[in-house]
Amino acid sequence: MPELVLVVPRAQLFSSGEFYGLRHEGLADHLHLIEMHALFALRDQVEDNPSLKQIIPYVVLRHQDRLFLTHRTRQGTDPRLHEKYSIGLGGHINPSDGGETTDRLTAGMERELAEEVTLPAGWHAIPIGVLNNDLDNVGRVHFGVVYLADVPSVDVRIRESSKLTGGFARWEEIYAVYSYLEPWSKLVIDGINLFDSTTRTA
Repeated sequence: MPELVLVVPRAQLFSSGEFYGLRHEGLADHLHLIEMHALFALRDQVEDNPSLKQIIPYVVLRHQDRLFLTHRTRQGTDPRLHEKYSIGLGGHINPSDGGETTDRLTAGMERELAEEVTLPAGWHAIPIGVLNNDLDNVGRVHFGVVYLADVPSVDVRIRESSKLTGGFARWEEIYAVYSYLEPWSKLVIDGINLFDSTTRTA
């Protein structure tokens, strides 16, 4: 069955001007623009259409001084990301996410996490910024809402083991593979010190 994904016209999403990288300022404004102007479109018709930005919740998992680092295999759905490392989990928003009284972004974020990993009880996520990169083919058609999720233990397991491998890693371990990180992960790492305890979400 064809997949419908949540998109926002570029003109509305960047009504105050385009930007590059991770941005914290104006987060509430961008969330409002997504809520006001979002619509669903066939995924195969928007993958090469930069006039429509596909909205992606991008979740960074953290436990104390470590981040969850994954490595994408060649079994993933997007060949442009094969063999890349990532500190973000997430994916597209579908019509089944949320509803009239439920935040679609939050619902989609929670569904994507549940599909990709098992999490210990007590995790907590908040949006910390928005992410844009129009310098490559993947970034031109996607727009990230970055969530930081603190988890109470390292008991996180990957469900889609054919698509992903990984575990919690310290800064030096992530830095060692920095050049192999997917572009969005590099922008998040460059944009905020996620190892700083003052960025705790709970």
